[in-house]
Amino acid sequence: MPDSDELARMMIEISAGWEWGDPRSEVLQTPEHEAKWKIIARQMKEIADKGGIVDIPSGFPDLTGHREKWPQPPRDADGAVRPEPKKPAFKPPSSPPEPEEAKTTSKAGSGQIERTYLAKRSGGEILALYMIEEGPDTLSDRVLHASGWEPTSTIADWRFGERSDIDQISRSVAKKTAEDWGMGQFVD
Repeated sequence: MPDSDELARMMIEISAGWEWGDPRSEVLQTPEHEAKWKIIARQMKEIADKGGIVDIPSGFPDLTGHREKWPQPPRDADGAVRPEPKKPAFKPPSSPPEPEEAKTTSKAGSGQIERTYLAKRSGGEILALYMIEEGPDTLSDRVLHASGWEPTSTIADWRFGERSDIDQISRSVAKKTAEDWGMGQFVD
């Protein structure tokens, strides 16, 4: 699994407009890293499409050292730059909805979903319950509401170490808290 520095680097390269496998990339070229890249790219596009701003942790490194590797535009015999054909707009891969059976699993493995529970506390009292669902090709951040688990972008900063007010908790603590709130049916 990519560490937080690798995830931040992916965000930087995606923001720079690089595609997966770009020769300038410093991200390891493994299937696992490619899956994370696609998830992050999709999530960053969704945030931007909603008018949000993606904040990249640790700032933006100088990418000028990669200039010699950048593809050069096509040129005529006299050295003039020829216009490039337009590339199609980026479209994230569409994925079918997850089957309900996959949402009930709790152990990581082939085709299964792993859940991590998080909480925001104040003076020992849990104010909000969060959950990360991670599967082979999915990553979903959710917050518990009366209607169930709703998507959220709140814990993205926690994942990159930028938030200290959210703590990882056990499934049993999450279940007990949800039951106390009358929403125990939402925590397996």
